[in-house]
Amino acid sequence: MLFHRDFRGYTGGHGKVWDYFNHALALGWDAQVYLTADSLCDASNPWMETPERIVRAWQPGEADIVFLAGMDWQALPAGSDSSPGAPCVINLVQHVRHARPDPDLPLRDFLRRRAWRICVSTAVADAILATGEVNGPVRTIPAGLALPAVAQASGSRSGVFIGALKQPALGAALQAALRERGIASELSDGWLPRPRFLAALAGARVAVLLPHATEGFFLPGLEAMALGCPVVMPPCGGSGEYARDGVNCLMPPADVPALVTAVERLLSDRDSQSLVAAGRATAARHSLAAEREAFGHLLDEVCTP
Repeated sequence: MLFHRDFRGYTGGHGKVWDYFNHALALGWDAQVYLTADSLCDASNPWMETPERIVRAWQPGEADIVFLAGMDWQALPAGSDSSPGAPCVINLVQHVRHARPDPDLPLRDFLRRRAWRICVSTAVADAILATGEVNGPVRTIPAGLALPAVAQASGSRSGVFIGALKQPALGAALQAALRERGIASELSDGWLPRPRFLAALAGARVAVLLPHATEGFFLPGLEAMALGCPVVMPPCGGSGEYARDGVNCLMPPADVPALVTAVERLLSDRDSQSLVAAGRATAARHSLAAEREAFGHLLDEVCTP
């Protein structure tokens, strides 16, 4: 099974492809990856852990299965995926934007190319199927989660953590409003290395996570639940795969007054313990083991004549 990556820095998308690379290995496949010439080959690149599986040349015609995600389709010549003897393509689709026309980002155009598609949430599957342009089977495998040992939650928590990478202006306004009420908070409105981000979640009394209005899955919400942190998170499409308002998190509208009210509610300890317990149970259901098992079933389908 041959993977393709143009790695310019760690993202959640790269992380999920890395998970599937390891699933393939665990399921008995000879997984290999081609890294483009412009890829970073430093400690942020997880494939540096397996240098023996990095191939020097991109030769998809020699693979039984080619695993593509995002813009990887550009590395497979048009028509080659449907020519006689072509390798089977598995395409991981991680965002609803794959269904949107965009002259600068041809993701929707790729839907017309033949592949088995894995969607990380029902929202993503529904979005691409609604285009009527998908060429090949579509399967939903909800994103699985793994937390490194450095991110295990401690018993001591303080303050409010605001994860605002995707909504920096809203995050800054929320921090100012909380400050007026004497509530200390840490604002993260830029990219953080994943261990630092998870450590911040693990040490927070409340996590406010601010996604775009449309997301493919939004893993940070599930990460916070796994770490036992009460979560405030506006709805965002893909998070509907796991987030339930008033059950395992609070999901107010993405405006400052509603977010402040939710934070104050959790800081008063009202509902926070029940949300944390339900959040941990939710995260446990979204394990990498469950994701791997579902991938194995899909591979059985792919390989059945």
